[in-house]
Amino acid sequence: MSSDPYLLAEVLAVAKNHPFYVPEVNYPPDATALKKIKDCASQEIEKANLSSQKLLRKKDLYHVIDRLVHDTSVHNTYRQSCYTSTTGGGSGGTPLFFATDIHENRRHRAHFGNFMRVAGIVEDTDWIFTTHFGGHLYRSMDLMAELFENGGASVLCGGSYMTTAEVAKALTDYHVNGLTGDSTQIINTVHYISTLSPEERDRIRIKKVIYTSEMLTPAQKTFIETTLGAVKIFSILGSAEAGPWAVSSPDLTDGQGPERSQDFVYDTRSMLIEIMPISIMESDSYSAPEPIKSGEQGIIVQTSLQRLRNPLVRYITGDIGSLHPLPESARSTVCGDDWRHFRVLRLYGRDRRFSFEWDGMYYEFEKLATVLNAEGCGVLQWQLILDRLEASLSSTIELRIFCSSKTSSMMSEKELLRRINSFFGVFPDNEERLSVTFLSDRKGFVRSNTGDKIVKFVDRFN
Repeated sequence: MSSDPYLLAEVLAVAKNHPFYVPEVNYPPDATALKKIKDCASQEIEKANLSSQKLLRKKDLYHVIDRLVHDTSVHNTYRQSCYTSTTGGGSGGTPLFFATDIHENRRHRAHFGNFMRVAGIVEDTDWIFTTHFGGHLYRSMDLMAELFENGGASVLCGGSYMTTAEVAKALTDYHVNGLTGDSTQIINTVHYISTLSPEERDRIRIKKVIYTSEMLTPAQKTFIETTLGAVKIFSILGSAEAGPWAVSSPDLTDGQGPERSQDFVYDTRSMLIEIMPISIMESDSYSAPEPIKSGEQGIIVQTSLQRLRNPLVRYITGDIGSLHPLPESARSTVCGDDWRHFRVLRLYGRDRRFSFEWDGMYYEFEKLATVLNAEGCGVLQWQLILDRLEASLSSTIELRIFCSSKTSSMMSEKELLRRINSFFGVFPDNEERLSVTFLSDRKGFVRSNTGDKIVKFVDRFN
């Protein structure tokens, strides 16, 4: 079975016959219709024009998918032979159910595994231990295990239910050189390793860390490097809608991006990225403006060439990013024909205008993150819970914080509390409605229903 991506002409042709894009269409095309559409599209490759397709918004995708998931008609092709994956739940929202054709899913995993190999993320000699979550409708462990195997590595599936002590023992027993998991699990494991004796730590020979989910902070990366020694930190970017599609590697990017951003490399033969003006988030229009030029920040809009039966075309991700060429320093890793097809996406995360209200004031998460993620604070994980007093119903804030082991260069808890109180403008009339809890482990954090991830913002007030 070929793992090559589909042609843009094929993807656009299916989109014109799919309920994601045409409300009058009830169901996705079946196998016979899909073959006919592909055959016709292959004759019009040169006519494929991405700009002719309207934008796809998440709220509309949710609406159509909800209808298709609950329609049990035998004619509903969306529910047939599909790989299912859920996303969302990290902020209390309804998880998105996205179905991918089972054969397309295998093709995609094979293709991306090879991409990881070409990008230098994985080698034949690697033994990779994954702590990714599996179950509760979440598929990250089986996905990541297969990606690494397709890249040539040997994989040990530890999962998220092994204790950190068991994980550390397995890393030693099987001479593991690579650790992968979502960012929360990585920090959890590395923190346990940091508590071991020097002799025990020396027996753990991790040379590469590959994380998924939210970006590691500079303080977290420093903590990993300090604990594990000479280690390369990689990352994989993906979603339920698009699957895995980009990697972050110190060998491919020069690390010159601004703080709170991360550079990812992707292959334009399998993913098309447009950067649109941020104003599209404030409009209900489905007509797309002209993409902004390379190097400028905007909203990431993606078109996957790995999805055909349920295509993803001009999908507004809600993330902010900018496009850049590969730096010359990457030529030692990327060579031949791949060079002209690889590009850098600088990811800044969700729309930074997102804020919350407390005590009559709006606070931006970005500014709070700057305070808590400063290296001198030693904060490895934090969580903000917006709640209310039972008696007065006034809003309250609880900050739950987990710090690394104290060193001489780290500020005291008293100084960190002073900085937090200063940020929120705490005074006698509202000080009882803000509390800070220093946790001894991660068991005290609220976690998402899907993926068991630590939720950054828990809104119990609204």
